[in-house]
Amino acid sequence: MRITGSISFLLIVSATGACRDAGARTTLSEPETVSAATTVGAAPMFAVSPTGKRAVAWVSAPGGGTDGRLYVSTDGAPSELRDSLGPIEPHGEAPPKLAYGPDGTLYALYAVGKVVPGRRFPMSSLRLAKSADDGRTWTTPVTIASDSGFGTRNFHALHVGADGSLYVAWLEANQGKSKTFLTRSTDAGTSWTPPALADTNQSCPCCRTAIATARDGTVYLAWRTVFPGNVREVVVARSEDHGATWAQPVRVHADNWVFDGCPHAGPSMQVDSVGTVHIAWWTGKQGSAGVFYARSTDRGATFAEPVALGVAEFSAPAHVQLALGSDRTVVAVWDDGTVKTPKVVMRVSHDNGASFGPAALVSAEGRAATFPVLALAGKDLTIAWSEQSQSEHDHEMAMAPNMKDPKAVKGLSRVGESAVRTRSGRLQ
Repeated sequence: MRITGSISFLLIVSATGACRDAGARTTLSEPETVSAATTVGAAPMFAVSPTGKRAVAWVSAPGGGTDGRLYVSTDGAPSELRDSLGPIEPHGEAPPKLAYGPDGTLYALYAVGKVVPGRRFPMSSLRLAKSADDGRTWTTPVTIASDSGFGTRNFHALHVGADGSLYVAWLEANQGKSKTFLTRSTDAGTSWTPPALADTNQSCPCCRTAIATARDGTVYLAWRTVFPGNVREVVVARSEDHGATWAQPVRVHADNWVFDGCPHAGPSMQVDSVGTVHIAWWTGKQGSAGVFYARSTDRGATFAEPVALGVAEFSAPAHVQLALGSDRTVVAVWDDGTVKTPKVVMRVSHDNGASFGPAALVSAEGRAATFPVLALAGKDLTIAWSEQSQSEHDHEMAMAPNMKDPKAVKGLSRVGESAVRTRSGRLQ
């Protein structure tokens, strides 16, 4: 889905080899291509262990095709995870998710795709595998929330609570309308609660979900919903019983963006040690299009006026990720959609999100950089993203089917010529 229009770039960026935020408090290393071991790669993701170890994952496929395999690396050559059910999808908005449990177990949640003749979109299945050795070896994958294998479950989220409970959320078509569901496991993924419907209203069908938990066990779930008149807004719901039932979802901000389609751009959410809910999202509302951040200090009942992280008159969909560090640090990274060639930028707050330093350029000028993710362990920061040439990016955009055409058919996603790049540094 493309959103076009005149574009003006309102951010101040630094294009130097090293990247610094306000007051020169952050310096990043030179970029590294972590997917070099697999030639190409897409859909990166991070996880940080209880001891601060970082695992990075990506999807690659022979010849950059659709036969996706998951690769995970902590401190050396990546391991490969193939699924007997089918190819792992290299979808940037619905990438494989990684999460460490309190005992050091590493979990991977991903979508396997299947083309079914006569269907406009591929079928999908959510699969979970776990590793006791930082991803070097994996258990046999199991299917989440289904006995039939394939359905319409995608745009998933994975979260591990402080007590070791696993939470998985996803979007699923229900009588032609997409809805948001969540399930929980208390035995490391062996068994799961019946899927709980978070809201009866329609969800935007291809924007990722997000899960976070507070120290008191409260579960928060965020997604983009569809209000009457095709108004598409980000909402947050709260559960007091580990996801079995949900309070009425709260609109984070009245963007009032009317759009007959799905932008493939969901929210990112974190909860800090005192229970403050931090959330960031993208909106395509003309005149104030771009990435915003807001926080709630009353357990998601209300949200403060948002901070505009990167906003312009028009913006293509951007994909923002948040991370919380020590000393009230909030880091946001996203692929800027207010310029023709998307690039990854970062802003850092040292006052718990009350204000942010100026945006700093993370990726290289002239390269299309999309779907960034970040890992923050203490003050140590790593950012990863998918990168390709401008010509390859333009070709993919031109060849993407227009799914507003009722006759259009979408196949499995390709890895293409993308590479996964990373930069690391330390917040000062």
